[in-house]
Amino acid sequence: MFVGKHSTAIQKRRNYPMTYTATYSPEDNKLRLYSSTRLDRELYARVRGAGFIYAPKQELFVAPMWTPEREDLLIELCGEIDDEDTSLVERAEERADRFVDYKDKRIGDAERAQEAVSRIADNIPLGQPILIGHHSERHARKDAERIENGMRKTVKMWHTAKYWEDRAKGALRHAKYKELPGVRHRRIKGLEADLRRYQNSFTPDPKTKPQMWDGEEHVWITNGSRGGRWAKSSSLPAIEQQSRRWIEHLQNRIAYEKAMLGEAGGIAAAQFTIEVGGRVLVADEWVVVLKLNRAGGTLNSISTTPLRHWHGSSTKIEIERVKDYRAPGPGDIEKVKAATKLPPLCNYPGEGFAQMTQAEWDKKHKDYKTTRAVDATATHARHRVRHAMTTGYKYGHIFITDAKRVDPPAAPLAPADPEVFAREKDLRQGTDVSPSMEMSRAIHAAIPKDDRIPSYEQLHEMGKAAAAGVQVVIAPQLFPTPPELADRMVALADIRPGQQVLEPSAGTGRIIDAIRRNAHGYAITAVELNCNMAHRLRTIDCVDDTRQADFLECNGDLGTFDRIVMNPPFSNADDIKHIMHALKMLKPGGRLVAICANGPRQNDKLRPIVEARGGIWEELPSDTFISTGTSVRTVLLMLDA
Repeated sequence: MFVGKHSTAIQKRRNYPMTYTATYSPEDNKLRLYSSTRLDRELYARVRGAGFIYAPKQELFVAPMWTPEREDLLIELCGEIDDEDTSLVERAEERADRFVDYKDKRIGDAERAQEAVSRIADNIPLGQPILIGHHSERHARKDAERIENGMRKTVKMWHTAKYWEDRAKGALRHAKYKELPGVRHRRIKGLEADLRRYQNSFTPDPKTKPQMWDGEEHVWITNGSRGGRWAKSSSLPAIEQQSRRWIEHLQNRIAYEKAMLGEAGGIAAAQFTIEVGGRVLVADEWVVVLKLNRAGGTLNSISTTPLRHWHGSSTKIEIERVKDYRAPGPGDIEKVKAATKLPPLCNYPGEGFAQMTQAEWDKKHKDYKTTRAVDATATHARHRVRHAMTTGYKYGHIFITDAKRVDPPAAPLAPADPEVFAREKDLRQGTDVSPSMEMSRAIHAAIPKDDRIPSYEQLHEMGKAAAAGVQVVIAPQLFPTPPELADRMVALADIRPGQQVLEPSAGTGRIIDAIRRNAHGYAITAVELNCNMAHRLRTIDCVDDTRQADFLECNGDLGTFDRIVMNPPFSNADDIKHIMHALKMLKPGGRLVAICANGPRQNDKLRPIVEARGGIWEELPSDTFISTGTSVRTVLLMLDA
C-alpha cells in the first residue's frame, strides 16, 4: 500500500489513522486515489460525486481524466499528488495477466465439463436415441439431460476463455497503440486545439455589446470554433483562474507528449520540409502536394491529388500518414499553382440562369450562396459562376443584372498539363515494417494463441451439437450390440476390400462402427425401420446406402452381398425370420455373421443349417447384453453360402 500524508479533517472523525495517496499519470491523463482502509459513507459520496470509480482488482479509485475539481479534492485528502509509478504498458501487462488467469480458469472449467460429458456419453454419443418403453429409459433420460447441460456449459466456458484471451490482447494493443508516434502526434494536435480554446475562454468579445439580465451585466466570451457563451462580468476572475489552470495542465501534457514523441524518433514527416509540388508516400501510393494546412503555426495536414480510392478532386491527408517525401522538381511548384489556381469568376446570362440585383445577392445569407465551377467545353475554358438558393428552395446559377458582365474565357489551344495529377507507383519492394505491424508482432509474442481453445468454427459446431441434444425415438425392442461383441463379429466376417456388406437391422450403428474400426475398402448398405435412427445412419460417412424400411419387406431391390453382419430383433422369433430372409441375399461364397436368441425354436430351425454348412454356433455368456438392459441368452453364429 502506498504511504502518503494524513488528512487532518478525516482523522478527527476517526479513532484510528488513515492514509491516502494520490497519483497522476500523464500517459492516460488519469488521477488515482489509494486508501489504506475503507472510506466512510460521506467521503465515499464525495469521491464518487467527483467522478472517481473504484477498481477492485487494483484496490484504488480512478478518475477518467484530470480536472481542477478532482485535483483539489485529492490535494485536500493527500496533501500532494505524486507521479504514477507504473507506465501505461506496465498496467496493461498486469491487466492482461489477470485476463490470462481468467482464461486459464475457464479452460479448466471447460475441460472438466467436457470430461464429465465424455464419461457419461462413452456409450451414448450425441444423437443416440432414448429407448421409450425400455427399462433403461429413466436412466437414459437423466444421462441425456446431464450430457446436454454439460455440453452447454462446455461451449459457454470455451467462449468465455476465448473472450478473456481477446481481452488480454486488447489491453496490450490499446496501450501500445497509444504509444505509436502517429497516434501520439494526433493527440498533441488535439491538446493544442484545446489549449487554444482555453486561451480564448475568459476574454470578452469586444465586438459584442454587454447585456443586462437580472440586474447584472453579462458579456459574451468567445470559445474559438465552438462559438461562445454569456457570462456574468463579476464571474470573469473565477473563469480566468479556472481557465489558467486548464492552460497550465495542457501545456504540461503537451510538453510531456512532445518529449515522449522525441524519444520515439518522431513521425516520418518531421524529417522533411514539405513543400507544395513535392510528392508524399501515403500507404503505398505517391501523391502530389497541392496545399499545406497549418494550425497555430504547425503543419497539421496536407491537401494532395486523389488517392486511388478517392473520387474527389483532392484528398486531405493527416501529416501522421506521410511515410516518405520527395522534393519538387524543376517547374513542379509552378505546375501545381497553375493547376490549383481558382478559375475566373464570370457574370453572364447563361441558359437556365436566375437573375437578381447586386443588392439582392448581398442580402442573401452566406450559407445560401456560393460559387460553382463550370467545366471547359470546346468554346470556353473552365470558369466560375455565382450559385444560390432561388425561389422554391431550389439552387441555381445566378446572373447579377446590375453588375459588370464578364463572359467566360475562350477555350485554350492546348489541354492543361496533366502531369501534376499523375500518380506514381512506389518502386521499392516494401520491406519496411510498419509500427502497427511491429505492435501486432509484439502482442502475439507476449500472448500467443492458446491452442487449447477451439476455433470459432469449432465452437459453432459444438454449439449446434449441444442445441441438438439427445434424440428421442420409440424403439422398445432395440438392444444395441456391445462394442466388444461387434468387433468380434466383424473379425469373423473377414470383410475384404471391394466387398458389398449388408447390415439389415442397423439400429444405432454399433456394428457399422465396428466395421469402420476393423475393415477398409468395403461398401455398406444399412436397413433401419425407425426414421430417426435411419437419418442418423445417413450422417455416417462409411455408409453408402441407407434404407428406411422393414427388412422383411425388402427383396430384390437391395441386391446381393458378400458379407452380412446383423443383430436382428428377438421378439416372437423375429430373429429366425430375419436371418432366413438375409440368407436369400447372400452371394455364392459369401458369409453371414449374426446374433440370435438361444431358444428351442432357434436351435430347431437355425442350428441345423449352420452345422450343415460347417459354420459356428457359439453360446454367449448370459451377461453379454446386460449393459443394454437384458440378460437374454444369445448365440453367435457364422455360416458361409
